[in-house]
Amino acid sequence: MNIQRRKLLNLGAAATAGSLLGTSAWAQAFPSKPITLVVPFSPGGNTDIVARTVAVALGKVLGQSVIVDNRAGAGGSIGAMQVARAPADGYTLLLCGAGVIVTVPEMVKTSYGRSSFAPIGLVNKSSMVLLSRKNETRFKNFKELAAYARSGDGKLVAAHSGPGTPNHLALLQLESLLKAKFTVVSYKGSGPALVDLIGGQVDVHFDQVTSSLQHVKAGTLQALAVLGPTQDPSLPGVQTVAEQGFGELDGTTYVGVVAPSATPKDVQDKLAAALAQAVKDPQTVNSARELGSVAFSGTPQEFARILDAEYALATQATKDGRLKAD
Repeated sequence: MNIQRRKLLNLGAAATAGSLLGTSAWAQAFPSKPITLVVPFSPGGNTDIVARTVAVALGKVLGQSVIVDNRAGAGGSIGAMQVARAPADGYTLLLCGAGVIVTVPEMVKTSYGRSSFAPIGLVNKSSMVLLSRKNETRFKNFKELAAYARSGDGKLVAAHSGPGTPNHLALLQLESLLKAKFTVVSYKGSGPALVDLIGGQVDVHFDQVTSSLQHVKAGTLQALAVLGPTQDPSLPGVQTVAEQGFGELDGTTYVGVVAPSATPKDVQDKLAAALAQAVKDPQTVNSARELGSVAFSGTPQEFARILDAEYALATQATKDGRLKAD
């Protein structure tokens, strides 16, 4: 009987060791084919620009192509759902801000939540800015805009890049600070909103410096205020909302990469290490600077803390009745 038990234990140990070796060997062979990096917004916006920069560097580190796939709609939830449902093998990833993962599910019914994803790492942070057309005559600076917005509910037509995005949350914060009510127009990403702002369909747009800087430099749009704790070096002389006497507002946007939560830990670790290396690539750093953002490498744990913090903000905003789908 004891001999039989020893045989069974030895077989079990061998099977366990074989399983561990198999997992390790599989992780070491990863990736053996191209990786898809899903962007849950339209081409041309902040998240898309960051994704395309990071994808090139990440592909170099991993030795495989990283293909950017734009899946816009529903505040980013369409792209997020695609990744949440994808095979948990490390070949389908999501690049987004915290809002897509933790804020949007507070607003609309989704098939995913915070627990559906494993944070891989942070890749970028950027300031947010309030924009108007350069030739706008009704308000030429932020103080005039504040007076215009307060002169009648819904008078100011304000755009953001999707329900639950940091842009949307910044808009809600500014409404509260100014004690004004905007007519809000939601878009599937910053790209389409910028087009309509330039065309005169909306009055202002809440956007990241990353996607709007080229239009400011070209003289098409003007930055009325930085929506963050400090001025942005890409926009010299543009004051924050607080500096202009209207209270604190922080719309700093952090962007990171997540994988389906069931992705093997070995694969997550390999992706995290490769992502950290890609973010520090000189080309990534320079490209981010040129776009008006900062290549910002953060660990999975740091990204998890940002997700948790924004989740707390989103749930409170929901309780207050301030956060709802348009």
